[in-house]
Amino acid sequence: MRSLNKRCLAMLALLLCAQLGAWAMRPGTGSGISLPLEKIPLRLAGWQGRDLGPFDNVTLAMLRPDAYLNREYVRRDGAPIQLAIVFGHRKTTFHSPGFCLLGGGWNITDKSRLRFRPRGGGRPITVNRFLLTREGRQAVVLYYYLEGRRSTASWVVHQAYLAWDRARGERPVGALVRLAVPVGSDASAATERGMQLLGRVHSSLIRVIGN
Repeated sequence: MRSLNKRCLAMLALLLCAQLGAWAMRPGTGSGISLPLEKIPLRLAGWQGRDLGPFDNVTLAMLRPDAYLNREYVRRDGAPIQLAIVFGHRKTTFHSPGFCLLGGGWNITDKSRLRFRPRGGGRPITVNRFLLTREGRQAVVLYYYLEGRRSTASWVVHQAYLAWDRARGERPVGALVRLAVPVGSDASAATERGMQLLGRVHSSLIRVIGN
């Protein structure tokens, strides 16, 4: 049970904790995989980003990402939004954040799925939305998965994409993309702000993947 709690807290840290900041490129041993996530701009249409600190050792040991990016973006009309992108080819790199949120003292008070259409066209992207509460505070978490250019809000479908690539003899690579948005007085407004930034981030990430 103690080990499970540690795993849950580490997963929660990946989602919400301020100390899990900033981008870093950490290739896995012998992976031969890299993705220049630092090419995602710090300035995104009125949003200004800044790099925070690296993931902690517990999270790195558990997820073993090939690359990761953690930043904070802020706009004049709102509080900072935390962005994390975790990229890799291992099964351990990806998780379903909903499994472990309760381990960190957060309550999931609402779950839903939302869609946005990428800038420049393409299929709509479906993302998970959680509304969280803890000790009088609220936050909105938005997240989804990428496998190549295929996106899904489902951890199961994402794992199926990766398994299919393995079955074909290809090395599977994917990414978990998530935003954590603090809620002031209006959860809907926080969600809208997060979705606006997520659209910008997705377009930039697809350009990086294409390169």
